[in-house]
Amino acid sequence: MSRRTHTPAAPHPAPHPAYEAREEAGTRDRETPVRAEEPWQRLHPRMVAVSVSWLVGPAFPLVAAMVLARDLLNTHAWIVLGSYIVVAGVQAGHEWVRYRTTRYRVTGSTVELHAGLLFRTKKSIPRDRVRSADVTANPVHRLFGLAAVKIGTGQHQSPGEDAELVLDGISREQALEFKVLLRPGAYGAVRGSGQEQAGGQEQAGGQALPVPLARMHWSWARYAPLTFTTLAGTVTVMAGGAKLLDLLGLDVTSGPVARWSWERLSALPVALTVALLAAALLAVGVLASLVVMGEAWYGYRLEREPGGALHITRGLLTSRSVSVEERRIRGAELTQALPLRWAGAARLNMLATGLDRGANRLTNPAQLMPPAPLDAAHRATADVLDEPRSPLIAAALCGHPRPALRRRLVRGCLLVPAAVAALAGAGAAAGLLPWWSLGAAPLVVPFGALLALDAYRSLGHALHGEYLVVRQGTFIRRSVALRRDGIIGWTGRQSYMQRRAGLFTLSATTAAGRGAVRIPDMDVAEGLRFAEEARPGLIGSR
Repeated sequence: MSRRTHTPAAPHPAPHPAYEAREEAGTRDRETPVRAEEPWQRLHPRMVAVSVSWLVGPAFPLVAAMVLARDLLNTHAWIVLGSYIVVAGVQAGHEWVRYRTTRYRVTGSTVELHAGLLFRTKKSIPRDRVRSADVTANPVHRLFGLAAVKIGTGQHQSPGEDAELVLDGISREQALEFKVLLRPGAYGAVRGSGQEQAGGQEQAGGQALPVPLARMHWSWARYAPLTFTTLAGTVTVMAGGAKLLDLLGLDVTSGPVARWSWERLSALPVALTVALLAAALLAVGVLASLVVMGEAWYGYRLEREPGGALHITRGLLTSRSVSVEERRIRGAELTQALPLRWAGAARLNMLATGLDRGANRLTNPAQLMPPAPLDAAHRATADVLDEPRSPLIAAALCGHPRPALRRRLVRGCLLVPAAVAALAGAGAAAGLLPWWSLGAAPLVVPFGALLALDAYRSLGHALHGEYLVVRQGTFIRRSVALRRDGIIGWTGRQSYMQRRAGLFTLSATTAAGRGAVRIPDMDVAEGLRFAEEARPGLIGSR
């Protein structure tokens, strides 16, 4: 595969001929930053109904719990229901004010947003600073024909400031048009006259189609349960249900079903009871992980657009469409939880500037693929980075010094037995385990030593062509390929124990991803030489 040359973008996108004609006609009014023919647009009025409808979903279990347990209701439950109705009214009023006070428009050079009643917010983003466009539509949005658009600029603001521009509550057609307008050269074609638009469509019809890079294979669903979030998600849902019942003042443990279940479990041996509960919890977690993966990754497509951008589409109930400029991509990251590593699978994330990582994996726009076979992830890595082969497998990683192994052996042989002893002590205090189970802690020392050896073998770093390649981790192994020109600084940290061992942690600072790529437990002299070779002159003056 031939390497494409990515050239820096021009300060302003090349204008469409129709836009140039309007520029010539308005030469005398150049001091006016905005043209009169660019009207302000408003959010869709149906967004008020959308905001209130979100409260209908949680209302069903609330009302159902009150109906089924009507004999146990008390004043506290009625107060909760009344408060819920008040919250719905306040939410509807807030959204109505937002609808009345929010305006936006796209001009030839800027994207502008005015919002707020008491506290006015005015944002104006130059179009040549737009780095990503994220269009989402949750089930309620789709029911009402609406969508939300998030525009990323790639700039890091101070705490309390937001560099993103978000339009939540515009029609689906407006969202798609808005996204098209953000492409270089698309302003005049979309905003021109009807004749100009027709000509632009003919021209667009002759352009190259997007190049598919990856698509969903449902055989990948077998990897969905092999993450640490399977059990954690199930426990979270169960805890949320228990919290709701406690909020209503309902005690379901005193019901006939709970008493019957407890009597049957009490008659079984303790070990069998624990095994049955763990199996039931695991089964629910596996089923939930399959459902979540199907909803999040249905219709998944990864494509390269002709304009020089990666486009990701996915989602069943909540559809998501993300476009990121390729010149903003600084690298890729493979993450492998321990079960995924045993199964030969991994997740793939991109490191790109101006891209919010999202609150969790389900909403993370940087995630390029669901858990997939390792060879498929490496092929996608090579395609995304536009390389003939993934740097993550092409690089020959250098090992770390022996003191790094000693540090991991000490932690593995001490922390793992301590964790087992703590769990056994908690089980014994609760009456679930006998006190002699505390004696199992020393027996897991070999297991801790094996984890330490695996952690040491996972350590590695190298320079491969234009990329800095780093690998580390045991329970979650991370392999990162970062473009060397994306490194903007180096940070060295050294704990007391690292100082005694002659080691330190070197971090490559970057504007993409988490903001830094860590290389733990390197020899100090070797680490400084490595940093100088990766980015000559960046630390040479020290």
